[in-house]
Amino acid sequence: MRATNGALLMLTGALHEVIGLVIFKGPLLEMARAGVFNSVGGDTSARAAAFWFLVAGGAMLLAGGLCHWAERALNRPPPAGYGWGLLGMALFCVVPMPITGGWILFPLGLRVLFQSRTPSALPEVLRPFAKGADHVDVKTVESEATLREFLAGLMSYQPAWVTALYGVRAVFVRLLGMRQHGVPRPQHLGPENIPMTPGSAAAFFTVRHAEEEHVWVVAATDKHLEATLAVVVEPEPGGGPRRRFHVVTLVHYRNWAGPVYFNVIRPFHHLVVGGMARNAAALG
Repeated sequence: MRATNGALLMLTGALHEVIGLVIFKGPLLEMARAGVFNSVGGDTSARAAAFWFLVAGGAMLLAGGLCHWAERALNRPPPAGYGWGLLGMALFCVVPMPITGGWILFPLGLRVLFQSRTPSALPEVLRPFAKGADHVDVKTVESEATLREFLAGLMSYQPAWVTALYGVRAVFVRLLGMRQHGVPRPQHLGPENIPMTPGSAAAFFTVRHAEEEHVWVVAATDKHLEATLAVVVEPEPGGGPRRRFHVVTLVHYRNWAGPVYFNVIRPFHHLVVGGMARNAAALG
């Protein structure tokens, strides 16, 4: 990962600041001569434009710096949501003001989206399962739990609002010609209840691959898509008690209803899986 997305965003922010210092040289000098303090105030003329132009560049530098740090620390690109955010910001800039540097955010956003779907960003053990995936996302948490303890907390997470979402889903999938066989009931699993044999059932998933204290992969297949859930354990450098748990979701579309369904439920998917990961980590 030679050039991170964060580094490119920082470069964009730096260019933004340089351009601002050049094109707003006059208003900035006026602010300096006015003593800087309260030199903008309620002014909506060139001084205000100069001020907010430089603030926007500074915000890009900060966001890019944080993104760069995360990419280096986690050794993977930002989540797809970051790319969608960049694309949304680009639209927000270019629609009311087509003559703008906001166009540069489009390739940056698309780059993040492309990398977030690339199997090379995943642990090696998951590459075969991720081949051809239409959606990839990873949630990472730290815990002192064993893999079985973590999985028990992960699969037992079903607060009332998640149960309510299953009820809404049952209505939605009928519009796409699918059916949901009832609303799953909350279950309280212990580490000893976690299946590790390929082909065995894990709730509505089927175990595809499992290695003690290393990886657990399950999948659920419907006529519209195949969803794979995986947990990969990354030991702490130096052999400490805390480990990183990467909770990975892979989605393969099977027909036209796949992307329609998943993109509608995508925000809820991130909420649910994020809650599952945090619940599992808290138990360790």
